Amino acid sequence: MPFTPQPGRRPDPVTRQRWQQCLERFRLSGLTVSAFCDREGFSVASFYLWRRRLQHDPPVSAADAPRLVPVRLVTSPASTSVELVLPSGCILRLPTDCDLDWLRQLLPLLGVVPC
Repeated sequence: MPFTPQPGRRPDPVTRQRWQQCLERFRLSGLTVSAFCDREGFSVASFYLWRRRLQHDPPVSAADAPRLVPVRLVTSPASTSVELVLPSGCILRLPTDCDLDWLRQLLPLLGVVPC
């Protein structure tokens, strides 16, 4: 989760939600900021930056949320598929012969960052 937002840019909604969940885990943990950050694997500076950012930024509106377009792939019943579980928890089912170049273009649109 170590992500530093660039000045003047809003972080993507998935990252924002992860940090909101992280700050809630901290609130319930009973740990010091330093101990919590050590346990979670990010810096104390990132923790304070995100806490300040989320306190001062208005909540994400529906207009800021990623837009999804319905996609329907029709395959023969005999074909097998591959399931990708996205960071958001959504499941993307693809045929095994899916075009990889198309998939490389699709994943960033769904909020998946390459590793």
